[in-house]
Amino acid sequence: MKSVTIGTERLVAGMPKIGVVLTGATRETLLGQAAQVLSSSAQIVEWRLTLAESLDNRAELINTAVQLRQVLGTIPVIATLKPADETQSETIQDVNSFYLTLVNNRLADAIELDLARVTQPQFMTLTKQMRQQKIKLILSQTYTTDHQVAQIVADYQAMAAAGADIARIRMQPKTATALLTLMTATATAGTELSLPLILTATGSLGRYGAACGQLFGSTIVFGRVGRVGGMGQLPVNQLKQTLQTLATTEGAN
Repeated sequence: MKSVTIGTERLVAGMPKIGVVLTGATRETLLGQAAQVLSSSAQIVEWRLTLAESLDNRAELINTAVQLRQVLGTIPVIATLKPADETQSETIQDVNSFYLTLVNNRLADAIELDLARVTQPQFMTLTKQMRQQKIKLILSQTYTTDHQVAQIVADYQAMAAAGADIARIRMQPKTATALLTLMTATATAGTELSLPLILTATGSLGRYGAACGQLFGSTIVFGRVGRVGGMGQLPVNQLKQTLQTLATTEGAN
């Protein structure tokens, strides 16, 4: 697997990086969450935004992002846009404008886009700008139902073919079998593809996927710090200890 650097963190085969998701809807809440992350072993943060938040005041988005970086210091930021719900009127123009604001002001070290956006006409323009700003592209696919190994591997392959620096699968598995299928597919794709992969399993089974991340090749796994992050995940410091205990490579840290 080729290494890919997000900010100061290099994603390589072996021990995965530990991330935490920040979801604060206001600047004060977000910066408070970031401050809590600093007291943990987290190495990367995912900043999850809604389109409504960013469109209300673009200057506020920029100001918040700048202050977030000041709080986090060298901890890299992955920016992710939450899908719109049925109460939101999300347009392609709005979404593209949102991402261009992040990219042109270099407000993140990586940006995650849904695989479906690859077919939109603005995709090439956006990703070209990302390359110029040295912002990494994460393409992702989110599942709401169980999938077979072959389909999951095919989606990883599609993300690689579309030019992703990193490919990610998200799902909230309802059964152990569904989680094992996700893990198997990720391990299989890892033997066929050269780019880093991320599997993010949420919900009550998510902690098992995170703890076994090194085993099946997820280069980032997610935990929580107090109430910051997915509540189904292990506390970050506990996750780090678990990963080190289960390390398959002698001397991994």
